[in-house]
Amino acid sequence: MTDDFLVRRQEKNKPADEAQFTWFGPAGTTDRFRFLVTKELGDVISILPTREGRFKKGLEAWRWDEAEGGEPTLYRTLKTTGRRIDLRREDGPAA
Repeated sequence: MTDDFLVRRQEKNKPADEAQFTWFGPAGTTDRFRFLVTKELGDVISILPTREGRFKKGLEAWRWDEAEGGEPTLYRTLKTTGRRIDLRREDGPAA
């Protein structure tokens, strides 16, 4: 019985099929890390923090549409908390 409970709990921790992910990385590099999008309104996006990706208020980051290839869009970090990172799209080209 205990094993059955653990399996069900792990299944619930998976993101829903409609979950939206995006990739961010340090401005000026092609490094990218996947983040779960919690909210996106206009030029502002909120993502969940991860162990790999670190953000500080005021720093720039590039947003990528895919895990590989493509052109980045420049974002600036507005706010970071233990549960959320808020970024705003900046005008002008990223590269």
